[in-house]
Amino acid sequence: MIFPESPRRLALWSLLFVNVITFPAYAQLGAKPTASAIQIAQANTESTGAGGTRAAMQLNADDAYRLALLKMKGHLSAARALLQLRAQGADHHLGQPLQNIFRDAKSELGRRSAPFTADILRELKHAVARDPTMALTAIESAVTAINGSFAQTGAMDAEAVLTLAAALLREAVAKYAEAVTDNMVTNIAKYQSGRGFVTEAEALVRHSSGLKGRSGHTELLEVVTLIRQAWPGIVPPQIVFDPPSVAARLDEAMAAMAKLR
Repeated sequence: MIFPESPRRLALWSLLFVNVITFPAYAQLGAKPTASAIQIAQANTESTGAGGTRAAMQLNADDAYRLALLKMKGHLSAARALLQLRAQGADHHLGQPLQNIFRDAKSELGRRSAPFTADILRELKHAVARDPTMALTAIESAVTAINGSFAQTGAMDAEAVLTLAAALLREAVAKYAEAVTDNMVTNIAKYQSGRGFVTEAEALVRHSSGLKGRSGHTELLEVVTLIRQAWPGIVPPQIVFDPPSVAARLDEAMAAMAKLR
């Protein structure tokens, strides 16, 4: 079995829960990729696996741009959860990680006249420094702008949804591997980033009209939901699963996706 049925493991899994978020519908608006979008692909398609190796994913320019948007949304999700709990760390997810992704996507966002702009990023930075309530309002505005920017890329077929979900899950599990040592979270920021990414991946799989009703969709959703249970909350528990066991569930998800392609 992938997860040993020790009393501690069984008790831990029984206490885990899954939070589900909604995902916006996608408008039928198209945009052709440019060289700047290709640069986003190069910047966003490498992740560190549970074994510590680097594995590059091949994404087309549109999917790489979409991935950048979803990763920024994942960081915003993490920041929102922390602010709602009045916990520390929101400034991290509104700071360097989000800025780095934005920098790679900036020219493509501008070319597409995307709603998500540098002004929104600056407002996020200032709001979190002033007041948690203002920061939450700024996050909601930023999420709306990201959703609008995503919608501009047009409707996605099932292949695109699976490609993005796979990329996000790989990123999430890679962050988990970097965050956990001896069943303890030693890098909280990376743990939280992974939670944001896996949340977006689950939303893609759960709400995609291109996957619903297809044979194998339920099985894929079950595996993705199980992966997400490795992140029971934005504040990690004292004892968490070991990275190889989570990576094994990732392998199951990739196998389930292969059957849907």
